[in-house]
Amino acid sequence: MTAAEISTSEVAFMTSHPSDAPNVRVPRWMVLLGAILLEVTLALAMQEVRILGLVHAAAILFFGLYAVFKRNLALVICTLAYTTGSEVLWRQVKAPIFYLAAPYLFILLSVFAVFFVIQRVGRDGKLALLYAALLLPSIVITIGVAGSGARQIVAFALSGPLALATFVMFTSQVRSEPWVYRRVLWVALVSAVGPLTIAAASVRSELAFAGKINFGSQSNFTTSGGFGPVQVSSALSLGIMAAILLIISERQKAPKILASIMAVILGVQVLLTFSRGGSFAVGIAMAVFALTQARNRRVRNGILAVAAISFALAYFVVFPWLEGFTGGAFEARFSNTKSSRTELAANDAEIFSSNFVFGVGPGMTKYQRLGFRVCQIRSDHCVDEASSHTEFTRMLGEHGIAGILSIVLFLFLAFSAAKRAGPGRAFSIAWLTWAVAQMFYANLRIVAVPFAFGLAFLSLTGSPITPAESDPDLDDTGDPEAESVQRAEVGSLDSKSAQPSDETGDQPADQSVSTPSTPPPYNGGPQTNPFA
Repeated sequence: MTAAEISTSEVAFMTSHPSDAPNVRVPRWMVLLGAILLEVTLALAMQEVRILGLVHAAAILFFGLYAVFKRNLALVICTLAYTTGSEVLWRQVKAPIFYLAAPYLFILLSVFAVFFVIQRVGRDGKLALLYAALLLPSIVITIGVAGSGARQIVAFALSGPLALATFVMFTSQVRSEPWVYRRVLWVALVSAVGPLTIAAASVRSELAFAGKINFGSQSNFTTSGGFGPVQVSSALSLGIMAAILLIISERQKAPKILASIMAVILGVQVLLTFSRGGSFAVGIAMAVFALTQARNRRVRNGILAVAAISFALAYFVVFPWLEGFTGGAFEARFSNTKSSRTELAANDAEIFSSNFVFGVGPGMTKYQRLGFRVCQIRSDHCVDEASSHTEFTRMLGEHGIAGILSIVLFLFLAFSAAKRAGPGRAFSIAWLTWAVAQMFYANLRIVAVPFAFGLAFLSLTGSPITPAESDPDLDDTGDPEAESVQRAEVGSLDSKSAQPSDETGDQPADQSVSTPSTPPPYNGGPQTNPFA
């Protein structure tokens, strides 16, 4: 099905003989609701039959490779967006796949998209690769200490930075129509439904078995679906970010309401994990987003209205219910400002002061108190020894001077993303803020963080807030011929041209003049969007 066969506000399922039978049109909100319910069903099925997790991962890989083969960058990015929640879902249900499948998938598809579709590496992509390359030399130290056990340690420490670098290399050369961008947000939101379902099912199961859930002063594994609360909180937090941005940018009321409902449900579950980083990251990112829109009266008023409704709902409904459900533990947990992250970051700084040239090697800060050899002898292998949770201090302690240079490049990349974002700058800054907040809290342990940081580099051809005449999310005009013309004019996700910036190719008249920061669109192959 091509974009020309899809209605501007409805998804049309064409029969094999359109002349004999009319098109069956399904409202867009029903398609989105169906996708959410399908994700719920899939997650519950994977929980019961773990091998489905392997099938699920293989299907994602297939779709990603298919997208690269078809030169469809929209499908590549949507596939990676779907992987963000799927990664945590696989870990929750203990799917029989290797632990780092998701970051490897990010690296593979991003590299393939760049070298087989775009066929060039841009300036930001080169800086991103240099950011990652600076972290590689200290691998020698880890190998020298851990020997044959170094592979797993290094992979765990550096798969996140490599996923971030390759995804930035990809997205920094891509630009999108705003309506395609919203499709990516919807896919990210639907992806978060998977881990949400397993977490909610775990709560229901515990209540049915024990009659209550024991909440303490730490994050809760039961309300996180039996997996790490920090990672579950981060994955659900990404879904909240996508939902909020959809509330702001959606054109139709029904999808906007659906996104609002999902934001509330995800928000409640994030708070129930008792892992504070997810909710704090969203709050900080939305505060920064509001500041970037301070001069836009319409958007500012909309944000204030959403904020007021959210505050009232939280203060009068959600918080009292959570306080009662947790037996008073909710207020005690979220009013406590103490965090072990401060001590871990201070420990990283101390390690850096003693090993400031080369660091102690990726993944080795965990073994500084007892030593790697001692941990291998112990029956628990030091599994309870805390490792670094702040990416920036980890880079200092494990990589030394190279870590400092890598941090500088990371900050330069963030500044470049915000500078080049154009009409979508507010969205870009919000994603950057969320990603950095997560890196202070939980390193790069799940691909949701590299995805958010890389998504900030996606250049938009128009404002995601202001409606465009060629936006297929707008209501139908009722004129089939006019509708067909409108759909034909809608662009799909394009990579930036591999040609010099003064070559305009087959651009529309209003895009015939390109600035250095926004090169002309890619013309190397079909870019139809199956998610429209």
